[in-house]
Amino acid sequence: MPPTNGSVRDLDAQPIFIVVMGVSGTGKSTLGAALADALGFPYVEGDDLHPVTNVAKMASGTPLTDADREPWLALIRTAAERMTLDRDLSSTPSDDASIVRENKRPGVVISSSALKRYYREILRGHRTVGDGQAPRALTTYFVFIDGPKKVLFERMEKRAGHFMKASMLESQLNTLESPVGEEGVVVVSLQDTTEEQVRKAVEGLSTLVGYDVVSELGERRVCFVNASVTCSFLNPDLSLSLFPLTPWQDVTTVAQPSFRRRAGFIRVIEYAMEAISHAGTVLGVLAKDGVVLAAEKKVTGKLLDLSGAKDGGYGGSGEKIYLLNSNVIGGVAGLTADANSLVNYARTAAQRHLLMYNEDIPVELLAQRLCDMKQGYTQYGGLRPFGVSLLYAGYDPHYHFQLYHSDPSGNYSGWKATCIGANNGTAQSLLKQEYKDTIEVKDAIGLVLRTMSKTMDSTTLGSEKLEFAVLTLDPVTKQPKAKIYKPAEIDALLLAEGLTKKDEDTEMKAA
Repeated sequence: MPPTNGSVRDLDAQPIFIVVMGVSGTGKSTLGAALADALGFPYVEGDDLHPVTNVAKMASGTPLTDADREPWLALIRTAAERMTLDRDLSSTPSDDASIVRENKRPGVVISSSALKRYYREILRGHRTVGDGQAPRALTTYFVFIDGPKKVLFERMEKRAGHFMKASMLESQLNTLESPVGEEGVVVVSLQDTTEEQVRKAVEGLSTLVGYDVVSELGERRVCFVNASVTCSFLNPDLSLSLFPLTPWQDVTTVAQPSFRRRAGFIRVIEYAMEAISHAGTVLGVLAKDGVVLAAEKKVTGKLLDLSGAKDGGYGGSGEKIYLLNSNVIGGVAGLTADANSLVNYARTAAQRHLLMYNEDIPVELLAQRLCDMKQGYTQYGGLRPFGVSLLYAGYDPHYHFQLYHSDPSGNYSGWKATCIGANNGTAQSLLKQEYKDTIEVKDAIGLVLRTMSKTMDSTTLGSEKLEFAVLTLDPVTKQPKAKIYKPAEIDALLLAEGLTKKDEDTEMKAA
């Protein structure tokens, strides 16, 4: 029978961490995503948390050592704790943040090979790596995908584009210490279909957790959403919610995932996108030797205190361009309060990466981190998506200069030139006409300013309505150098392009 509301609260009060494990080629990502979908949990691809040094090693066919794996495993554990246990959400955009502060997030699914018992102990939080903080209490379960060696090799040979080579499989099989018999482990067969694997995993986890998440009808799935429960049936027209929906919420946010996909959208994300479409324009252009960002400030006025921004754009009212890390700058369009939360999270993630790996965070990885967080806010009742889109302009030594865009759903994409906010369609058309792959920063600056002058909802263009930033390489150190322009410098750029605003007072006097 379906559970009572009280039992759901008891379960939600103790979030769980599920690790989908096995050697490479077993389909951890496929099962992990499907299992997370079935349980209503967020899913994180463990391989995405590997530092670039590990990826380079595996791509070259060099087996990882314990010293290579330990920081990665510790990072997976930290990510799980952050997603399920963190209570410091004072800046969350959710109107129902108290639900999260009360520690009622249900859980998270992360894939990881977890080959040795020692590795699994790190993931369980029973071991501390290096001088890191002691892990917090978070119940951990493993779903082990087991299968014949021959089938594994066949699957690996057919898999293209992955950094793990088939030649590495033998090393992983030799390293594997079977988790069968350990506490908190569910075993599924590699040769089963994904649907069958999910069914067996859910049944096994139900036994371990002590709670039956599959009803005796076999057609009803119970999804845990904070302190509430939604019963989603195979009939997508029937959905029972035991909590009131806020104006930002809709039944599609709590219906079964297949219904969400079939509907094609989630209404709360549409609301967020609508807010962004009315925000100030933010435009980015990728050049051979740098990246250029510009942003329109909607809030202007003689009485507005811009003293912080006048010192270089690192603060002050109406800020739209931020320094996220020494190698990444970001532009935001949408709800500024939401943007502040994401910017602070991005800065913290970048600093953690630097402290752990002694390198600046890769640009795409930073975008992925923020998108994981944003996507998580679309999964639960009581939370709403972040009403903000971001442009990330950055540099890393592996892929050089890059420009990414992310939206409230958690999707991100790379661009040569793009625009978010109001009038983005017009800006995109202008960029398509003038952008060239060989463009350099000096020309990109002019392109950005001309495009902004034609798309901003303003008859005049001046530093009081515009923010501007450029990321290049220092000619001496060859390190990324971010410059957020001061108002006087912006006016000088506009003057050089012949785009200075008219002196309205002079015109009135002449008239």
